[in-house]
Amino acid sequence: MGLEAGSATRRIRTIHDLGVLLIEDDDFTRKLISRLLHDIRVRLVFEAADGVQALDVLRKNGHDVDIAICDLEMPRMGGLDLLHALRTATGNPLAELPVIVLTGHREADMVKRAIAYGISGYLVKPVSKADLMKRLTFALQQREQT
Repeated sequence: MGLEAGSATRRIRTIHDLGVLLIEDDDFTRKLISRLLHDIRVRLVFEAADGVQALDVLRKNGHDVDIAICDLEMPRMGGLDLLHALRTATGNPLAELPVIVLTGHREADMVKRAIAYGISGYLVKPVSKADLMKRLTFALQQREQT
């Protein structure tokens, strides 16, 4: 797959050290969450409109991506298909990439399926700055324990 491992060489101590890949097909929602990420001063924000674009971003910039925030329902390649591709690709150094899924209330079954892929948490839309910070902090703490 040609994906490069992210933070193996870079020390991540706080949210401000994170490179985040935001994967969301709705332009308004993507821009809103991107603005929230910039407001909480993460190090880098990459954006993708679906799983296909996300894989392309990871091929080119995987070394700068420490965590992904991924919508579940998207055209071309949705969140579950992207998680499957990440987690099952042979020799993929990003197989353990922390992923927080974005969901609407009506997608509970999809969230349960996503949990089976080892997600680092989920955010319910609409996303608030406080919830975003809480989930990123929790994912960061999970990383430190592994």
